[in-house]
Amino acid sequence: MAVLDQSGTIIAVNQAWRDFGQANSASGIRHIGMNYLDICDRAVGVEAACAQAASVGIRSVLAGQSDFSLEYPCHSPAEKRWFQLRASRLEHEGHTYAVVAHHDITNRILVEQERQGLLAKAHRYQEQLRALAAVTTRMAATDAPEDIFHEISDQARLIIGAHWAAIHTLPYALWPSEPVIVSVSDKYRNYPASSLGQSSAAIYSHVGQLGHSLRLTGAELKSYPELQDAWLTEAVSPGLPSVLAVPVIGPQGGTLGVLMLLDKQDGDFTADDEAILTQLAQIASVSVENAVQTRAERESRERLWATHEHAGVGIAETNAAGKLLTVNRGLSAITGYSRGELLGLNIFDLIHPDDSGAERDLYERQVAGELKTYSLEKRSIRKDGSSVWLNVSSTAVFNEQGKFQYSVRVIQDIDERKRFEQRQTLLVRELHHRVRNTLAVVQALASATARTATNMRDFNRSFSSRVAALAKTQTLLTEDYWQTAPLREMLQCELQPFWGSRHERFRLEGPEVNLSADLAIPLSMAFHELTANAAQYGALSVRKGCVAVTWELVVEHGRRELHLAWVEKNGPPVGKPAHSGFGSFLMERVLPAQCNAKAHLSFDPAGLRCEIHIPLVTHRLVPEY
Repeated sequence: MAVLDQSGTIIAVNQAWRDFGQANSASGIRHIGMNYLDICDRAVGVEAACAQAASVGIRSVLAGQSDFSLEYPCHSPAEKRWFQLRASRLEHEGHTYAVVAHHDITNRILVEQERQGLLAKAHRYQEQLRALAAVTTRMAATDAPEDIFHEISDQARLIIGAHWAAIHTLPYALWPSEPVIVSVSDKYRNYPASSLGQSSAAIYSHVGQLGHSLRLTGAELKSYPELQDAWLTEAVSPGLPSVLAVPVIGPQGGTLGVLMLLDKQDGDFTADDEAILTQLAQIASVSVENAVQTRAERESRERLWATHEHAGVGIAETNAAGKLLTVNRGLSAITGYSRGELLGLNIFDLIHPDDSGAERDLYERQVAGELKTYSLEKRSIRKDGSSVWLNVSSTAVFNEQGKFQYSVRVIQDIDERKRFEQRQTLLVRELHHRVRNTLAVVQALASATARTATNMRDFNRSFSSRVAALAKTQTLLTEDYWQTAPLREMLQCELQPFWGSRHERFRLEGPEVNLSADLAIPLSMAFHELTANAAQYGALSVRKGCVAVTWELVVEHGRRELHLAWVEKNGPPVGKPAHSGFGSFLMERVLPAQCNAKAHLSFDPAGLRCEIHIPLVTHRLVPEY
């Protein structure tokens, strides 16, 4: 402490003042009598501003202000110190004085600086933790390893504060096409990307082989020439940058890559920086592993769904009540219902009423746990009301306690196969029926021919020609799976041998008509007899003779009938025969008996005329497809 008079001269000091002066190379100087204000005004250098501020403050106290305070540094070559100057007004016996006290506040300032440093460090840690949490959240939301590595390199550079960050990945499925991903500040922004990616490869390799982190200052890096990169050294001239690199270790062990920082913005990398970079490497490792697994699971689900959706069969899941929970496109195609419509239905809504009992019994047993799987063929009702045959395979899924969860149903459209089986059955029946009828026809041909033949030669000729005509019709029926024979082709088979280029020997006019086997065989025999009679006695026996066959389809008494007329022209005069032959027998006996037909022969002198009215079969023995 010192006491100053009105002029600023020191008139008294205490021992602490003398000790301070002696400790600061002021020994031998008499403090009393010196003008303190002049000393402050003459101060130069870094302390001049504080000294002049002290001079102004002390003068204000001498002028009437009660007190004045000022904190200032007063560093010695050995240590840093801070003091607080306090000037107080003193009135004594009518005179004004200033009491000036200098308090050493170094400890308080150091504590405050330490506290501020800790607060700044804590704030920085808080910001870094917040950034790490944000990075972790973003990493969990992506399944692209390349995006994860880009994010990690960017955030490592920003959080720790470096000019350069890079992550080097080892070859791995679904990883980035470029093995090195670099993130740089504006300091390196203009450098070629190819140079950025290729630099510091020695550090990557070194850390990857060691399997632990590497932290070096620029000076320390000079001791490892094998780790130095000539291009990088030139880019950050004049000195080498500090380096921090940590390996990226996979959750199952093994090095996945290296995360590296270069050229810190403020000083060298610290142990705290290394801890944060290690955390980022761990986040990258877990995130990439999860991303790879998530992508693989998603692609597996997508493949399964694509297989499910594009399968050539119907696939559905049902609950215990039989309600459809999921359906694929195949089931929609089979049933004719849209996906939305099917999800509002029960499996029993689609079953044909005649088949619902068997399905209900099997499904109830499956829900009860008695059947793991079952398969059956049943009819289903489509949306348009038509029925379709289905093969249904139902497999139950139970939980660990054995309780029914849902059923997986695979539905295959077997309608074509079932109809084919029905068709085969009907064809076999038709074949048996046809064989019996054919044998009966052959037997009748033999009997009738024997009655009209005069000798064995005549019998052989007539019988052979009639069997050949029967064979032609059977051929037409066989080519159409024994279902129908075209009327026009039946007539052409008989009349084609009489085709003439100069003269029209026959003419066929009428619509296309297909005759069932029950009608085609007797009618073909009638055409054969008419043709044979015309060739021997009628119009076809002379060069200019002609046969005209016309037909039409009419409706008589609510049923369709074929009306056919056989008319011969330009032939020999016709007279009624003395006795009836096989042809007359066919017309008068066979056609009415087998076909419910009406046949009439007219022996007009101008030419034979035959009219046949035959009802058509409305329900075929073999169904149409």
